[in-house]
Amino acid sequence: MKKNTRQRILDTARNMFNKYGYNGVSLRDIAGELNISKGNLTYYFAKKEDIIEELLAEEKDTFIAEPPETLQELDRVFDDMQKTVQSHLYFFLHHAQLSQVSPEILKKQRDKYASVAELLRKSFSILCSKGLLREELFPGEYVHLIDMIHMSAIYWAPFEDLSRSVRGKIDYRKHIWSTVYNLLTEKGRNEIRNI
Repeated sequence: MKKNTRQRILDTARNMFNKYGYNGVSLRDIAGELNISKGNLTYYFAKKEDIIEELLAEEKDTFIAEPPETLQELDRVFDDMQKTVQSHLYFFLHHAQLSQVSPEILKKQRDKYASVAELLRKSFSILCSKGLLREELFPGEYVHLIDMIHMSAIYWAPFEDLSRSVRGKIDYRKHIWSTVYNLLTEKGRNEIRNI
């Protein structure tokens, strides 16, 4: 084949998972889309779980490494989260199921959650010290906010599909900022108007 067969399988599987969902695609479907035999496909990937694990392993982590120190940088994080959900629909539409597919996927999900939670925790602490976010009104308030942001990202794709049929397209960033806005100080609210 002209292009690396293994990579063609991965690219095709990603596109099909995004379009039809993980459950809606079989090895036979992927082979058919590529015009190769199922046997040829299983030479590279014995089962569908191997494909999804490889797709997740090859994904480059584009998430920022340093905690955002300004509201504009935090906005970029929220924008990146929205773009990640859109480009990896297969992962987010079947998030709960994929964690049961293999221990490797579950570990990756847990590691990602921990790194994003820590990044946001540090960011909120920095933004509080700069007077852009108010102090917590009760212990753990920001931990709960971080959980809400994370849950919103994970379940955004199915929620957006449902919501679109009722009220049209909705924006993840606006959704998150509508919650974070209540935690902004006057200084933070003035700054957010410029974003």
